[in-house]
Amino acid sequence: MATIPATQPFLAGEKVTASKLTAATKTPIDFLMNPPRCSVAYKSSDIASDMIATSTATLIPFGTEGWDTDSMHSTAVNPSRVVFNTPGLYEISIFARFKVNATGYRQMNLRLNSAGDPGLGSTLTTFAQAAGPTTSTSISRTFDLLITNAGDYVELFVTQSSGASLGLDSGERVTGIMARWVGTNNTA
Repeated sequence: MATIPATQPFLAGEKVTASKLTAATKTPIDFLMNPPRCSVAYKSSDIASDMIATSTATLIPFGTEGWDTDSMHSTAVNPSRVVFNTPGLYEISIFARFKVNATGYRQMNLRLNSAGDPGLGSTLTTFAQAAGPTTSTSISRTFDLLITNAGDYVELFVTQSSGASLGLDSGERVTGIMARWVGTNNTA
């Protein structure tokens, strides 16, 4: 868990020392320049036969990381989870690209603390759109999420209704989750 630096005010007439100046400026700036954040991506070998069954919510595991500054993801243990070790406000981006098929809809559902089950935990956002007629269908959503408890996590489920199994495209910024700490959990 990253430590969010406390602000260090100066009092009128107080002598400026190197340690006080560092605490008041350098430490918070260093934290803000490299906040808790991660980027995880699906790779085609993450799901057996790389297929999402029709009309079935499927949990997406993430086999690769672009970056992870706060141990938010593991490719070995619960690879579907992005865990928030540092409470605060996060900017979340989720995205999925389904292979070409013009039938039905494509959907993403991001859930909080769902233990790998699309019926557990809490839905944070659900987004669906019609399939593209001649190209792969990309869907995405970006939003802010307030995390108040260290250890809370999100998981991404996808659903498609083409009438047959359908693959996902893989790779960084193709199918995955990005999360970046943007502020404290003060709501005032």
